Amino acid sequence: MKNQRTLLLLSVFFLVTASALAQVGMTERDLSKLGSQQTGSMGKINADASDILNQMGSSSFSERSMPIEGAIEPEDYVVGPNDLFTLGIYGYITQQIPLVVSPEGSVIIPTVGEVNVNGVTLAEAKSRVISAVKGRYYSSDVSFTLNSPRTFLVKISGLTQGTFEVSPVTRVSEILKVLLVDTLNTSKVYYEKSNDREFFNTQISLRNIELQSKDGTVKKVDIYKYFLTSDNDYNPYFLEGDLLKVPYVRLENNFINVGGAVQLGGSYEYVEGDNLETAIGIARGFDVNAEPDSIVLYRTYEQTGKFDKIFLNYERDKDYKIEKFDRLFVNYKLNVQKNISVLVMGEVVRPGYYPISFKNTRLKDAIEMAGGFNDKSYLPLCILFRTYDAEYAAKDTSEILINMRANDLLISSVDQTNFYTDIKSKRNRVIVDFEKLFNKNDESQNVLLEDKDVIYINDNKNIVYVFGQVNQEGYVPFKKGMDIEYYIKKAGGLSLAAEEADTRIIKFNSRGWYDPDETKIETGDFVYVPKETTRPFEVNVALISQIAGVLLGVLTTYILIKDTSK
Repeated sequence: MKNQRTLLLLSVFFLVTASALAQVGMTERDLSKLGSQQTGSMGKINADASDILNQMGSSSFSERSMPIEGAIEPEDYVVGPNDLFTLGIYGYITQQIPLVVSPEGSVIIPTVGEVNVNGVTLAEAKSRVISAVKGRYYSSDVSFTLNSPRTFLVKISGLTQGTFEVSPVTRVSEILKVLLVDTLNTSKVYYEKSNDREFFNTQISLRNIELQSKDGTVKKVDIYKYFLTSDNDYNPYFLEGDLLKVPYVRLENNFINVGGAVQLGGSYEYVEGDNLETAIGIARGFDVNAEPDSIVLYRTYEQTGKFDKIFLNYERDKDYKIEKFDRLFVNYKLNVQKNISVLVMGEVVRPGYYPISFKNTRLKDAIEMAGGFNDKSYLPLCILFRTYDAEYAAKDTSEILINMRANDLLISSVDQTNFYTDIKSKRNRVIVDFEKLFNKNDESQNVLLEDKDVIYINDNKNIVYVFGQVNQEGYVPFKKGMDIEYYIKKAGGLSLAAEEADTRIIKFNSRGWYDPDETKIETGDFVYVPKETTRPFEVNVALISQIAGVLLGVLTTYILIKDTSK
């Protein structure tokens, strides 16, 4: 009896051990399968997590990185094939599962099924996927996050043709940027204007662009208004099947002009429906010294060629309609305080830059601001320089050259050469007699100062500069009352090539040339001795021949007249 009981216990032990060993030998896949078959409120909700991970682990994709403006707005982004997502399930087991939208526009989630997300907003796609997963894993937290936007091809038509790779976060302006810098396409061709070829200056439009969707809807693209208003409708994102129509524009045929007190005046492409607010906006807004209530619109009528002046107030007339070829001018404030100054140099108490009032500060005022003259100042040699901007100076010179056609003096080539020399040597001095102004109080010499004027108060140089055909060209100490012979002698005397009869005195301040018999030499003046002009032998022979010919003709005529009278 005792032996039978022992044998029974051993049999039970072996059976339990075998069962345990058999369960330990089960594969992880069998355990997963067993767990997935459990149902009811007491089952493991995330027991099939390993099965999902195993199935998805072999699905790999490369995450593409592209620049974006900021966080994507779920209500604006439209989901499509090849968008890359991450499905997050957070519960008993935390899992993050990569998903890609199929070419048919759906995501396939193991143990959950297929969810269609094509053509819906990101917000709607999130709602659909989370709702479907929660139906299977109802006690877990679920997220569905866009990991990387897809890319696709869109067509561009117009002056430039082609296809470009874009994404749902690519705006039209990004493609236009590529077209503008692409020097290989015809939109960057410029032909020089000449008599042999028509001027052909083509650029892509930035305001009259159309974005046509595959469903036939058309959006008007206006890059200027987008940056002015930040309205996405003027610079939309791309979607599959879009066709971007970018026309070329010849600005002279379709423009408005904005000038005056604006940030960036000029001519801009016109769009039907433009108003005053848009026109000022595309010129980057008002200048700080603008008068927004003093805007003049010049409207030209093609039939008559005349124009009307329309006076506008910005706040009141923001919605005033602008027409093609209109010209707007924003007036400046009348009492604008400009940052203008003059430079006082030389023999004054406090040399330096001093602020002046626009068209209101005179020469005496500037000298007073500089503390007045010091003991070394010498009024006859003082100078006032005036500097005009390069554009004004160039235009002024060109106008003089153009008017040469109306003159009656520049006949010979010598005259023309001398005229060109005079034009090129124009000096920027203002004619002022400092002695009359400060010693005789002659207010006619108290000139108005301009911005960037330079007042140079000279000292008494006590020198005379002798140059030209002298043996020792250079400065000679000034000696009052001495004539020109004295200074030429001090400069080593005349050279062999000197033409003494044509010697001239050049005054320091006016730079005028004078005959020595007409003026006296003063400190700072110049003495110029020219070179004797010698003619080649051939010239002398030709001159003698001409004279001889004239004399012979006169003599012959005289003889004929005398013989006839007999």
